[in-house]
Amino acid sequence: MAYTYGAQINKNYVSSTAFLDQREILNKVLDITNEESSFLDVMELTGRSTPTSVPQYHHFVNAELYLLGTAASSPTAAASIAVTIDATAYAYVNAGDLALLVDGSVGYVYSKNGSNAITIKSVDAQNITVTSADKISFFSNAAGEGSLSPEARKWAVTKYLNQVQSFKAKFAITDIQKASKVEVEYQGKPFFMYKGQHESLTKFRGDISAALMFGRMSATAAVTSSATPASSFADGASATLLDAEGNPVSTTMGLDQYASLYGVTATQGTNGTLLLSEMQTLTQNLNKLRAPQEYFLFAGTTQNIAWDNFFNNLGNAGITAGTGVSGAARFMISGKNIDLGIDSIKIYGRTYHKKYLPLLDHQYISNYGAAHKFGASAYGVPAGKIKTNDGEMLDRIGVRYMAGDGTDLKYREILLGGLAPVPTNERSVLEIHYQSTQGLQILGANQLFKMK
Repeated sequence: MAYTYGAQINKNYVSSTAFLDQREILNKVLDITNEESSFLDVMELTGRSTPTSVPQYHHFVNAELYLLGTAASSPTAAASIAVTIDATAYAYVNAGDLALLVDGSVGYVYSKNGSNAITIKSVDAQNITVTSADKISFFSNAAGEGSLSPEARKWAVTKYLNQVQSFKAKFAITDIQKASKVEVEYQGKPFFMYKGQHESLTKFRGDISAALMFGRMSATAAVTSSATPASSFADGASATLLDAEGNPVSTTMGLDQYASLYGVTATQGTNGTLLLSEMQTLTQNLNKLRAPQEYFLFAGTTQNIAWDNFFNNLGNAGITAGTGVSGAARFMISGKNIDLGIDSIKIYGRTYHKKYLPLLDHQYISNYGAAHKFGASAYGVPAGKIKTNDGEMLDRIGVRYMAGDGTDLKYREILLGGLAPVPTNERSVLEIHYQSTQGLQILGANQLFKMK
């Protein structure tokens, strides 16, 4: 067949050219897991990591200087009554104290009669009414002219404790794998070694971050209060939790357990929907505790949407119909861009700095089922510092890591094997061992809140 000059030759005509094409390969590995943005990063970037020289760390909180008594009897209304109260209040109250009653009247504690009974006299000669289960506030005292001082009071302290947890990870690669080139680059180099090392380290830090959020403290019994004895490295072979080799294992208490055990529970009537009444209740509960006026709010998608919808009023009729924007939103106008996003929110005198944590949406850790307890939660943590009795100011939330005698266990990297920079044996491998020993510490945990 004669060939005609000018005819187009394509791959359908000369099919073998397909084998001569150079492959078009993107020489980067795409990161679809986004594991690097974590709770641990927040702690480290804000400088909230401090050393501890012992595996368990404690702090002490002073007791409330006032308390409520609970009436256990209903005496007949009179200007002077004898009423039985709970044992804790009876041990606290002194003759001479002033009692504020539920109807606003004020009584004078005339005497302690034994068997948890006290005599209360009206200060204005009006009848006093007390009913069983009424709360009584002992809010002040009044002394007679030339009288003796009241009995001395002693205030206890409450001990809170947590402990470090030892985290480990390992990456190994053989001589042939380490020397072989691949078609994609990791950190600018075409060797699989760098991908494996990077992802091992990322997983290692992810384990730490998840434990700081969701960990439960190893203990000799169910942790129900700050007094629960912990099971730690210091217990040796008698520890409650041992590994397969008989070594003691210590686990740290994470933010969720701190908030659930000691903090305020803020329950939403409909999960993922924030109501004005719920913010009012939260504010009242925090104010009762004299909580600070500035909070971090760590949220996943469910709570992030709920707070944005509430504060931007995104669910109103105008938005739903697509006919307008919310008149309640705060606008930030720059050129032609309008930003309705709010990261710092102030309501009822308290500011919340909302921080989205991808960890709370992780499909394999915290958000793998509709009934899972973590994915739809938000955690409120006081953002500032807490004052000690001697005037020092300390971070309310932070990480404690083991360090002492020249050994720093915040992060350790050990290279072993025949391919290590300093070979340790004849085996043709490179092993990279990671270790970190640290745990979460929260001061003033009763002022945390968990919303779900």
